[in-house]
Amino acid sequence: MSETRYLAVAFASRSANGHLRPAVSEAAPEGAKVVRTRADVVAAVYEIDEDTDPRTEAERLRLIIAEETDDDELTAAVSGPKRGSTGAHLALLQAEQAVTLERGNGGTGKTTHFDDLGSVRFVLGRPESDIEAQAEAALGALADDEERYADLIKTLDAFIRLHGSVNAVARDLFLHRNTVRQRLRRIGQLTGADLADPNDRLALQLALIGREALEHLT
Repeated sequence: MSETRYLAVAFASRSANGHLRPAVSEAAPEGAKVVRTRADVVAAVYEIDEDTDPRTEAERLRLIIAEETDDDELTAAVSGPKRGSTGAHLALLQAEQAVTLERGNGGTGKTTHFDDLGSVRFVLGRPESDIEAQAEAALGALADDEERYADLIKTLDAFIRLHGSVNAVARDLFLHRNTVRQRLRRIGQLTGADLADPNDRLALQLALIGREALEHLT
């Protein structure tokens, strides 16, 4: 016998905070667990059957709740289906983080599935303290003083974004190639990473993605 399938749908509103939880409780299917996870976020977790489409279901609820709370900019995010109680907890965390991120990025008045978030989904789905710890571990001293190392972080971001091309980074940042090389050497010293190693570059990329996500989550 397969485990129960759960869906989590989170809603974020800046204008209907006092009415959001009652509206979600009223709109959610019977038996749903409704929780306030942040000051402006309320989520519902509930069982679904095999025929339920997550995106359609979440958008259906969003439209009902938006009308009930008179909030045309209501944002929703959905995660799942996931199986079992562990899956339900993960879906709740993913939906909550996704709706907070979308709200922070200006994604109002729509529904987003966690799986549609792109590369950021590879760092979400766990506590923000864990995301921060991983970023700090990868970035090393670069994470200790963001103002001091702002130019190095900007260079690292460009280096990863432009697939490790020194010439492309130089053009993108209007720098001499030698300046870029000097900065990359310094980045390697401060992080302990080998920028020629794909695994080290991936760790740094995920750290930068995590830092950006945390700006909206914390």
